[in-house]
Amino acid sequence: MKFLTTLLTTTALTGLMSTAAMAASLNNTQWQSIDDKTGEKKAVIKMTESNGVVTGTIVKVNDASKAKEVCSKCSGSLKNKPIVGLPILTGLKADGNNKWSGGDLVDPETGKVYGGKVTLADNGQSLKLTGNIKHTPFKRSQTWTRVK
Repeated sequence: MKFLTTLLTTTALTGLMSTAAMAASLNNTQWQSIDDKTGEKKAVIKMTESNGVVTGTIVKVNDASKAKEVCSKCSGSLKNKPIVGLPILTGLKADGNNKWSGGDLVDPETGKVYGGKVTLADNGQSLKLTGNIKHTPFKRSQTWTRVK
């Protein structure tokens, strides 16, 4: 009897942990970015995960006239790269409870790089981004919505 109880408990816990892990995955999800200043829908970002590191790449811009633009204000390897295909979230790693941190968030309109974190919210329908410009107290937040 004790063996059966242990087996059932282990099976139930494994199932719960698997469900939690699946719910916390950002891999192959798409998100509508919304400008925190204007409320305007800007772009669709696709999240991918490789070796536990999450990257978010612009796959579509909502303003078709900007689809062929490049990131002229970005620096380093992103300088003058096309906006569509631009990795704007890099190096994020899971730190539990539907949160990822330790990465960089790039604003392609300004070229500013924020150290940031993201949190999955609203039963997986919202992604809350919080970032601060590195080495400054300036913070910025956005909430993106999941693309169905």
